[in-house]
Amino acid sequence: MMFLLPVIFLCIFCCSIEYWPDPQRGIREAYRVLKIGGKTCIIGPVYPTYWLSRFFADMFMLFPKEEEYIEWFTKAGFKDVQIKRIGPKWYRGVRRFGLIIGCSVTGVKPAAGDSPLQLGPKVKDAEKPVNPFVFLARLLIGSLAGVYYVLVPVYMWLKDKIFQLCFVVSERLLEF
Repeated sequence: MMFLLPVIFLCIFCCSIEYWPDPQRGIREAYRVLKIGGKTCIIGPVYPTYWLSRFFADMFMLFPKEEEYIEWFTKAGFKDVQIKRIGPKWYRGVRRFGLIIGCSVTGVKPAAGDSPLQLGPKVKDAEKPVNPFVFLARLLIGSLAGVYYVLVPVYMWLKDKIFQLCFVVSERLLEF
């Protein structure tokens, strides 16, 4: 960020951390630009539990664990770090299929100044040419992952609707 002085009272990053090359550096920068008492909130995905979901998550992009979010905030100097799971209304907490349910993490800047976390220089991206076969393989797996992460929530939503319908039918049958 281009701010020289801490001028921001609230930083919100929604659905972007999975694209950051160095999340710890980004959270440290959010700390730097905040005023004392300012808050940072990151809303992002959580690492899946199901083996196939984990495979696609590892191939697709960054899916941090809840503990990583807390560690990044704490290391950057934030206090009162809180994490809250978020998800659709139909999600009942069963992560059997590794559905990516997100979380929101907040932290408060307690003191003036830069983050107490000292990081070394940024690592430069590799400038060697990309192997076309590796590129094609990653493109195909990434496309499959995109389809997978669309179909799993649709399946979970349909399953919930069928469950609700069965519940209503069973209640009406019990009334007779």
